[in-house]
Amino acid sequence: MIRLILFVVIGLFVVVGGLAVALYHFFGWKGLIAFPFILVAAVWLAKIVISNLVKKLALGLFGIKARALKGATMNIHSVKSVPKPPEPAPDPEQESNKVGDADAEDEGEDEEADSDPDQPETPKDYVEVDVTITPRADAGDSVWEPTELMLTSEKIKSLTDLEDKEVGTTHSVEIWNGTAFGPDDPGKYPGEQRLKIIFEVKLGARDAWLHYYHEPIGQLKLPPGTIDV
Repeated sequence: MIRLILFVVIGLFVVVGGLAVALYHFFGWKGLIAFPFILVAAVWLAKIVISNLVKKLALGLFGIKARALKGATMNIHSVKSVPKPPEPAPDPEQESNKVGDADAEDEGEDEEADSDPDQPETPKDYVEVDVTITPRADAGDSVWEPTELMLTSEKIKSLTDLEDKEVGTTHSVEIWNGTAFGPDDPGKYPGEQRLKIIFEVKLGARDAWLHYYHEPIGQLKLPPGTIDV
């Protein structure tokens, strides 16, 4: 890995040096004056290209995961509004790590954090959905993650539509074990699963589509929330 980074750094030096030599050769001292501006523009363009490539790669990976529930169906058992659930109990090990990290912070960082004003929390409605999701018969051993389910205002075809269409995200999930609902664990599951999902929903949302990433599963009617709009 270190060798690869070294090769990349050397390659960048070679490219930058070659650009400077070429500019001086063809344009003389005027080319050297323009060199910093050309370099900044090149870095800016490279940043945009790399950002787009990373975004496309991420969307491609999510698209592969979404195939597990492509063509899946759902059976809604109940949908109801619920008060905001309590936050899950923190992991003791994580809490001890946080305490250690807090002790390691210097006083300057503490003062800076204390000076930041508290950001008001955006109000949300909470909707509990009891649903059985059944993948297609030809899904095979594909596994899926219930926590990746989301609600949108309408059916979408691409993850890029989520920014404008998303109206609800998964707050918590319980899995039916045959006799009762139990904790998600969390984990990945194959085949049909009955879930009790609590969604955080935008205020005023009424009609929604249940999606697994960009794969639509079905439409449901949301009840009036516990917060007046």
